[in-house]
Amino acid sequence: MRLTLWLGYRRLGPAMRMAVLAGLISPLRGVGANQPDSVPVRWETEGAAIEEQAARELADGLARIYPQVRFLPGAPAPTGGPSIRVGIASSSSKLLKVLGTKAPVSPESFAVETLTEGARQTGVIIGADARGLRRGVYALLDRLGCGFYLSTDTLAPPKESFSFEGWELADAPVTPTRLVFNWHNFLSGCSTWNLKEWRGWTLQAQKMGYNAIMVHAYGNNPMVTFEFNGKTKPVGHLSTTVKGRDWSTMHVNDVRRLWGGQVFEQPVFGPEAGLAPEHQRAAAAQTLMRQVFDYARGRGMDIFLAVDVDTASANPQELIMTLPEADRFAIQAKGISWMGQAENRHWLANPETAHGYAYYQAQVAALLRDYPAITHLVVWFRRDATPWGGLTAEQLPPKWRAEYQAEIAKTPEAAQYRQAAALFAMAKMVVAFERALKELGHPEVKLAIGSWTFDFLPAADRFLPKSIPLIPLDYNVLHDQSQLSTPERRQFVARVGARRPVIPVVWAHHDDGNYVGRPYTPLENFSAKLADCRAAGFGIIHWTTRPLDLYFTSLAKQTWRATQDQPLRQTCDEMAARLFGPGSLPAGGQYLLAWVTGAPKVARETSDLFVDKPLPSPALLQPEFDRRAALLAEAGRAPLEIAGRDHLQYFLGLEKYLLDLHRAEEALRQSRVLLQKNDLAGARQAILAARPESIIEDYAKFIQLGGLTRGEQGLVVSMNLRWLTHYLRHRQLLALEPVRLCFKPTSHDPLAQSPGRWTFHVDANRSFWECLGEKETGLPIFTLPAEARIALPPGIPEAAAEICRSGLVIDRPFQWSLQAMLAKGSRGRVADSPLPAGQYRVRLLLLDPEASAPGQNIFDLSLGESSDLEWWTFPETQAAHLRLLCQGNSKNDWNSLCEVALPIAPKTVSASAAVDGFPAAHAADGKSETRWAAQGREHWIQFSFAAPEKMDRLGLLWFASTEREARFLIELSMDGREWTRVKARRAETSRVTKETVDIFRLAGGTKAVVVREFDLVLNQPGAIELKIAPRQGRAFLSGVVIEPIGK
Repeated sequence: MRLTLWLGYRRLGPAMRMAVLAGLISPLRGVGANQPDSVPVRWETEGAAIEEQAARELADGLARIYPQVRFLPGAPAPTGGPSIRVGIASSSSKLLKVLGTKAPVSPESFAVETLTEGARQTGVIIGADARGLRRGVYALLDRLGCGFYLSTDTLAPPKESFSFEGWELADAPVTPTRLVFNWHNFLSGCSTWNLKEWRGWTLQAQKMGYNAIMVHAYGNNPMVTFEFNGKTKPVGHLSTTVKGRDWSTMHVNDVRRLWGGQVFEQPVFGPEAGLAPEHQRAAAAQTLMRQVFDYARGRGMDIFLAVDVDTASANPQELIMTLPEADRFAIQAKGISWMGQAENRHWLANPETAHGYAYYQAQVAALLRDYPAITHLVVWFRRDATPWGGLTAEQLPPKWRAEYQAEIAKTPEAAQYRQAAALFAMAKMVVAFERALKELGHPEVKLAIGSWTFDFLPAADRFLPKSIPLIPLDYNVLHDQSQLSTPERRQFVARVGARRPVIPVVWAHHDDGNYVGRPYTPLENFSAKLADCRAAGFGIIHWTTRPLDLYFTSLAKQTWRATQDQPLRQTCDEMAARLFGPGSLPAGGQYLLAWVTGAPKVARETSDLFVDKPLPSPALLQPEFDRRAALLAEAGRAPLEIAGRDHLQYFLGLEKYLLDLHRAEEALRQSRVLLQKNDLAGARQAILAARPESIIEDYAKFIQLGGLTRGEQGLVVSMNLRWLTHYLRHRQLLALEPVRLCFKPTSHDPLAQSPGRWTFHVDANRSFWECLGEKETGLPIFTLPAEARIALPPGIPEAAAEICRSGLVIDRPFQWSLQAMLAKGSRGRVADSPLPAGQYRVRLLLLDPEASAPGQNIFDLSLGESSDLEWWTFPETQAAHLRLLCQGNSKNDWNSLCEVALPIAPKTVSASAAVDGFPAAHAADGKSETRWAAQGREHWIQFSFAAPEKMDRLGLLWFASTEREARFLIELSMDGREWTRVKARRAETSRVTKETVDIFRLAGGTKAVVVREFDLVLNQPGAIELKIAPRQGRAFLSGVVIEPIGK
């Protein structure tokens, strides 16, 4: 019973826990003689929604701190006892007079004071404006012990008696623009958020002292589209685990079956808007984001919407080609395959002609219609060679080129600015957008322009109207070269900041690396550094929320006057006291400081590889891990509340996860090195130390402590599909893991940037099958309806029925190389995926979805080794040289060797003789059409290695081997002088298995599973070739399993 109550209490949120505690404690504590039963919380202006909202949020917060007191929004003032009043300066003239010089004046400033009004004591929160009032409410609650972070709130320890202690507070922002910036692309970012998460993000940012949100949309994002001349701009999908492919998003049938899948309740992970029917996907995304922006605006936040303008997807050719030719111009764009940008002619709309301007006006009109709440429209472009961003002076239309040259003549140094011609051209687009805003009746919406890094600032400043703010991303923090880190770099920004608003955006973590683990260390003296840059504000770009809270907290604190440039150590102490509990100090604060300055930050979200570079040795990291763990242990010795202990255990879990991840990567690295050295046994032994499955399981457990976030759920998916799968692939390369392929429909997004290519089916046993569909195979896929019943023979696992619900429809000869998974990646990468030499059992999973009688669908299949080499085996020997003593062949005295297969590529190849045009090197060049040739029965060809290698076989392809038999001997040597002849024998040839199949006849009916098994041998690392040719009707193939035998 006690355990049940405790577990139930543990599952409650912070607010409910406090309510339970209050109910348990108040009957025991009683109410003091002077303790009020209730406190009215009034607002100054009747019907003022902002003031009423602030009053209600204040009352809710105070009720959590003082659970024995009722705080009554809107109740009349009592004749005696405490009372609370909130208001905005413009509607609180009486309070302003009473406060005198303490009254807030500057934008977003506030004052918290206590007044005596007869027998009544009144606490007052007054803001210079609506933002100031809201900030005053949460600054006071923070002063009273609450904690407000991007991912959560923490409650102050409950107090028995209400008082106005601590109600003397005033503050104002140091910098005017303070924005949080999320970016549509990853499963772990805002692309998978529903309205609840969007609102929570906005509210938490405001509680912390930020005043704006910013969202970016790529050219293919369905939230941004428009119609022009009867055509609609094509768009893609929001990211989910079944639709949308931006930035290596991989798909899976059911996220609940993944390792750590207990954190999911539904089979598909993604936003509800991303799961809308295909024809409604744009409308669903727009409805969601309109509600997001409306909520933010309703809370007085600024909304920056950044939209791509320069990429191929942002310049849809089908719309631009409806313009008269005089209103568009052509450029020859470079090919950028990962962006889906073809190397061909692209047409761009001319914003200075009447029809061209109408094209841009249509875009602005659609944005204003769909998102009337936005306050800033940000023109966004890339540093790459996009159609607009890659424009050179030579590609400009003649009139523009003359104008550009005239401008360069005024400031010749501008010709050397990065993207000078491109920004000259994009300035014309910006002017068109600005004109459209005014003509459409929205001059209050401000324009800005942004991109990666700071090197575009000089050209943008030179060519854009001076009213346009510039928003640069501090991208190079990825390489530890933050633009704000040195006086020289800050001065570069200041030269532009002196002439126009510049809003640098810093990174809490980095999607191209340093994505998981701790955030970047917050910059010390951040406010002073912004001043050095003459910045008009700052932003923070991020995707996940936890564990980035400390980063956001530090920068927010540093940019308000009362806590301006607050030292990081102080912020860590304050956060530890709120997150873990006051009793955790000083160790809790010491831990957070050690963590945010020294813990690992790893991985990325923008490629096929979750971990894409070697990590430091875990042995080097272990001492610091131990030191931080000791600090956590010391902090945990204090009597902490359940919520505080959960937060502490979260950090302990995060530390263990990062160390385990490093250990797994070290094992994988060692195994790969050994495999490259052809030490298969050593590689197999090394990889046994890596258990990514258990690491993901542990991660999924500790992220539930303190409140599971959407970003952490996304990372569970990402680690399964972009990390674990590479370990599975490596095990397959070592013959330690079966290869599983199934043929199912796959979804792809032609407009996605660096699109994910892989789709997986995870069965009930958590076995991963790589899915191949029509795009991958070139053949159609059949899929049985959900209600169709599949007959499963005895002894066949249930997973086979799932696999056979779909399959390839083969109506012509089909050939496929069976090898390790993940052979082709998102940027066209083709990986070498050979299976090691050895014995294999191949299972083909078959189902005929249509036949009603035997003989309707019949096909021939064959399975065999793809190589034509003849293999010879001998006792394992270590040698640095291998020599063939060639004695002609069964018909003549010619020695003609097309190719040799050795355990490792030889460093040199030499021979006793060679015919012109047929040198010895041709025998090891990987080309069967070339060869070494020498005439005579006493010649030799020698292969020498860089270092001694273990070998027990070699493969030989002799010229005209089907017509004659070569005669030769094999010798090995360590030094190239003393040779040992080995006794070699011809290896068992991998027989090509052939069979004629009638699935209906084998199954005894339609829609029944048939499993065919074949054992075969690979004499060298390579692929197994599967060939299927219909003989009558069509053939069907649902799945393939390649299982190593005896490993």
